[in-house]
Amino acid sequence: MEPQTPAGTAGDPVARPPEDEGRREGRTAPAEASLGAATDGACADALWELPVEPAQRRPQCSRCSRPQEVCLCPFLPLHPLHISTHLYIIQHPAEVQLKTSISSQYVIRTQPTNRCLSTLECAAAALSILEKNNYIQETLLRPLQALCSFQLQHGAQIRLSKEHLLKNGLYPKPMPKNKRKLRKMELLMNSVKI
Repeated sequence: MEPQTPAGTAGDPVARPPEDEGRREGRTAPAEASLGAATDGACADALWELPVEPAQRRPQCSRCSRPQEVCLCPFLPLHPLHISTHLYIIQHPAEVQLKTSISSQYVIRTQPTNRCLSTLECAAAALSILEKNNYIQETLLRPLQALCSFQLQHGAQIRLSKEHLLKNGLYPKPMPKNKRKLRKMELLMNSVKI
């Protein structure tokens, strides 16, 4: 078996793999014989002589090592936020509604109601209130806004809340037959907290 040279630069031919025993001795597989393997083999041999193009890597972020076009580092604060509050998030899906005028910026995900916030948005709002500093909320939500913006630019769709879809007759699924689930849907349509 002859040693193979690594293909690294453009213009260098690719090392050719060793031929199998059958081909060296002139034998062909039954399928190859019926397809004219002799002429096909000659065409395929020419492919091994083509130069290899070096793979170009996308520029990476020096901070997180992710490709720069999907990196969220520019949206993070340069220095850590000084927060004295300890926040523990224990959240049940039915308890995500806040009585505030804040609406969710996480528009690429369907929320149950118009007043539901993502866990990050709840934490940012809570810390901002507890620390009496609106800058905290703005700073913590900047990466979420960038993420949503990037995904919307690359094919994601804005998702309306289930409440909005039900109220406007746009809900794509059939209404449930289960009375408990049906009651929940009715409460959603009437903006009653579930």
